[in-house]
This record gives sequence, C-alpha cells and structure tokens, in this order.
Amino acid sequence: MKILQDHKLTLIAGFVLTAIIVAVAAATGGTVPSIFEGARWLHVLSGILWIGLLYYFNFVQVPSMGGFSADSKGELFKDGSIVRRALHWFRMGANLTLLFGIILFVELGANAGWDIRIGALFGIIMWANVMFIIWPNQKKVIGMVEATADEKAAAGKKALIASRINTLLSIPMVLLMIASAHFRMFS
Repeated sequence: MKILQDHKLTLIAGFVLTAIIVAVAAATGGTVPSIFEGARWLHVLSGILWIGLLYYFNFVQVPSMGGFSADSKGELFKDGSIVRRALHWFRMGANLTLLFGIILFVELGANAGWDIRIGALFGIIMWANVMFIIWPNQKKVIGMVEATADEKAAAGKKALIASRINTLLSIPMVLLMIASAHFRMFS
C-alpha cells in the first residue's frame, strides 16, 4: 500500500481515520470531543513526539555516537540526515506541545490544580532548554553554524546537559500531567 510506504501519507491517513471515528461517534449519538478535548489530544500527541525523540537522543543516538570519528559524524550531520530530521521534529514537538499546553492551561484557568501547574512549569523549563540551549548548541555541533572543533565539543556538552535535565524533568512531569486528569496528588 502506497499509504504505508510514505510517512507523510501515513500521517495523513492517521488523521483521516481519526476524523472518521469522530464522525461515526457523532452519527451514532456518541460524544464528540470539544475544542478543549481536541487541544488535549493534540497536546498529548505532540508530547509523545517530543518526549519520544528526547528519549531516542538520550538512550539511543548519543550513546551510539561515542565511537564515531569526526568524519563519520560529519556524514551523519549533513543536510537531510537522520540527525537533522530528528532535531527538526524534536523542535516541532516541543513547540506544538507548548502551544497546546498553553491553550489547555488558559482554558482550565483557576481550575488548574498544583499538579498541572508544576507539570506545566517543568514543561516550560524543558521547552526553554530546547529553544535556548539545546538547539543553538546543536546547530554548532551539526555544522549549521560555523564553529571550531573546541567550540563544537563545548556546544555538544552544553546541549547534552540540557537534554539530560529535560530527561530528568520529563519523568515527574508525565506523572503530574497524568495526575491532573486521573487523580489528584495535590489539593
């Protein structure tokens, strides 16, 4: 099937299937998600993209690249490479998660409990790490910004520390986000 051979068509097909499910639910008298519930779904979906790639970088890519030479890393970092594509979707996931999270937070208003507030704070810190530490430094590491070998090494260390902070914060953040919808940790 052509749909399954092209990642863009697969993604579109997933959204079309979702729309069909919602339409069938509406036609049979079921509950159709509100705009707020749709934003929550998109927040979770983009969060899976973001945190999934965060874990990929920290548990797969970074440990695997330790033995690579500078030349072979150069090939891995070239335009259109898996590393650049993953970093693009990583930033896209972070930005979309924040956007839909803000929509949810505004909608919740005074009903937002401490669990969601703390989880949101962790998410904002993580987003800021992506935008202001990880990405600017990764651009040096992958050669999008001119840098010496020493500058690339220092930038890689900065990006790694911020990425590890995000990994650390992601674990309690996910618990707090789940708690906000399914059980209260704080009153």
